[in-house]
Amino acid sequence: MVMVTRTIMIQAGGHALISFISILLLPFLTLYMYDRFDENLGLAALVIGIQPFTEILFTLFFGRWIDRFGRRPVLLGSLFFQITAMVGFIVAADVWTFAVCAFLNGLGRFVYIPAARAQISETVPLEKQTRTFALLETGSNIGALAGPAVGAVLFSWHPPLLFALMAVLTFIYALIVWLWLPESWTGVLTGVSERKPVPYKKLAFLACSMLPISLFHAQMETNWPVYLKENTEHYLWTFSVLQMTGTLFFICFEVLLAHWAEKWPRNRVIQTGWLFYTAAAFGFAFSSHFVGLIVSQLLLCIGAVLVLNPMQTFISAIAPQAHKGRYFALFGLHWDFSRSAGPFTGGLFLSFFGGGWLFSTLGILLIIGGFIQTNRLATYSRDKPERVAG
Repeated sequence: MVMVTRTIMIQAGGHALISFISILLLPFLTLYMYDRFDENLGLAALVIGIQPFTEILFTLFFGRWIDRFGRRPVLLGSLFFQITAMVGFIVAADVWTFAVCAFLNGLGRFVYIPAARAQISETVPLEKQTRTFALLETGSNIGALAGPAVGAVLFSWHPPLLFALMAVLTFIYALIVWLWLPESWTGVLTGVSERKPVPYKKLAFLACSMLPISLFHAQMETNWPVYLKENTEHYLWTFSVLQMTGTLFFICFEVLLAHWAEKWPRNRVIQTGWLFYTAAAFGFAFSSHFVGLIVSQLLLCIGAVLVLNPMQTFISAIAPQAHKGRYFALFGLHWDFSRSAGPFTGGLFLSFFGGGWLFSTLGILLIIGGFIQTNRLATYSRDKPERVAG
């Protein structure tokens, strides 16, 4: 019990730190390179795109290595590459140096979340995993809450200090992992391995069926402020309030809502979450009043809690014991694909047809995706009710 509690607390703190660093890195690194590259936004965006592209490639071709070593060594290796990238950003002087640092950061990031998820899967009983994943996401949102303000202050003062802070914080977290994080995976140490072929068809279907949700989130991260600018008078204030409302909701209610949802069949909870997502998409499509936008934002948050955390538990249940890290890595690819192609595609759709059509189309995709996924989940639950139902 002590080991489980320590693992969860260190993981929650780590998720807060990684989220804090992510919020600091992307916007301010883009601005930093924009200044260093003589205001060449295309070149800066190209370098930024190296990280998610690296994560996709390494997950597809080297994802199996996540489960070849213990969870602690993998997490420490991930943090080492991220520290090296942050230090590199401090001294980077040309586009190639920045590109190498972005590659190293993607190399570190592609294993962190899967290894962390796999450790929770191996440590926490299945019936409590949804609540635990919700706690980790709460940590992420706490980290995200403080990021923009700290980043703005340091960036306006001296930008390299921003990367130095990220490197120091990541080093402190690596030290905590090294000294106190218990090991959960002993398969390599005991010679345990699975010789039989690992089935990925079910996992691939589940990952693909999540694309409407990750596409929705990709639009909210990129094209949503543009839509607000075109349709709202005080769009910056509106965007800030909506973002703050969503973050505070996750911090205050995510664990409570996930705990309440554990009392119901997981398939029904996920199905309900898809309905909330759909209502949020149509709400953003047709709401022009501030109250309607707030309601839509809350619907989006509730949908995220009811779908994303239980799906992590579902993946934990169907993953073979020796391949949990790779299963989480491959399942998470839908985020990388959506965040790579979604902003550009959504931007074209927004330019030609408008935001109302963009979010209405997302609503239709969510209806289709939710129907297909929840029906297939019911089939999987009947196949192995002792592992995935409930």
